[in-house]
Amino acid sequence: MNALANDQMKRLRNLLKNYPEITFGVYNSSTKQNEQDGIAEYGKVYKDENGLPLKPLKNEIISRDQMQVTPPHILVTNYAMLEYMMLRPKDDLVFSGAKLRFLVLDEAHIYRGATGMETSLLLKRLKARISNPANVIHILTSATLGGKEANNDIIKFADTLCNADFRTEDIIRSQTIVPSYVQSTVDVPLYMFSDLVDPKKHLMIL
Repeated sequence: MNALANDQMKRLRNLLKNYPEITFGVYNSSTKQNEQDGIAEYGKVYKDENGLPLKPLKNEIISRDQMQVTPPHILVTNYAMLEYMMLRPKDDLVFSGAKLRFLVLDEAHIYRGATGMETSLLLKRLKARISNPANVIHILTSATLGGKEANNDIIKFADTLCNADFRTEDIIRSQTIVPSYVQSTVDVPLYMFSDLVDPKKHLMIL
């Protein structure tokens, strides 16, 4: 889960580098308590194209101390850490009375069985901490959504997990669009295949 969070942080950093008024940060087991340790850990995790340590953006919150004082507008975490945060008084300051607007669950299909029940209760507890729970917009993402025949099951799953009202028109599926200049089939000369299996010809296949 930490690897997924780090990947999302790279995307957020690229998106928000020109919007310094929007703060963001990740809170997981790797997040350090104080700013100095956070900067050191940050350089170990995030590197530039030359392998050199990156420095956090001005709107990137990287320590637990700072998040407790000024919670970020966008917080990336996981359900296990969220559970801990709401149990610890100092971390609970991040949520108490917060004006939470969007709640995004990535890879939502994993929240099934016991994990799904625990996460559903966790989300109820989270929304009980904030100022306007009725205003929260829930966004669930998954690469294994299924076809339209699964719509009723998807709505029931989302309703149960988030304790919120979902409708069929809320379901958005991605579509693969092939550019007109891309050919669906390519004629490959047969001699090319013989070259591939010829041990005397050293070819590198990427």
